[in-house]
Amino acid sequence: MLHESDPVHCDAAFIRIRHAELADIAALLAIEEQSFPTDQMTQRNFRYAIHKAKGVVLTAYRQVPNVGGLPLAYGVVSFHAGTRFARLTSFAVAPGNRGQGIGRRLLAALEAAAAAHGCRGMRLEVRADNAAAIALYTAAGYRRFAEYPDYYEDGMAALRLEKPLFSND
Repeated sequence: MLHESDPVHCDAAFIRIRHAELADIAALLAIEEQSFPTDQMTQRNFRYAIHKAKGVVLTAYRQVPNVGGLPLAYGVVSFHAGTRFARLTSFAVAPGNRGQGIGRRLLAALEAAAAAHGCRGMRLEVRADNAAAIALYTAAGYRRFAEYPDYYEDGMAALRLEKPLFSND
């Protein structure tokens, strides 16, 4: 299991990060539906990302003694041949768990997984009107390098962000 030992919130000491499993899909879909009114990942998308895709799907969950934890957040990163950039394709924290440092910790774990895979950077698209996500990514060291107008189903633009990653090799 992946986890950080540096709690940022009193409950953060009980937050753990692990690879998503097929049994998590219902919880991941619930987070997706609560987080995004359009452009949602489907059950099929999650199944493929977890089971077959070249990448990683991580979930953050609250560790409860003697009980497994349901995902509170998830992130999907894909790796593509021919590029040294990983791509964060989907990332969400359940609404009731935002503002607790969970997203920051999960993002760091996803970056570490990409660096361990040999990626030299991570790229992502974020809705231009998603101030909370933009603040998270900016605080984590992401910088804007482009914009896609009319990117989302509802016509909203996407900001393209990237961050260099450093591996231990």
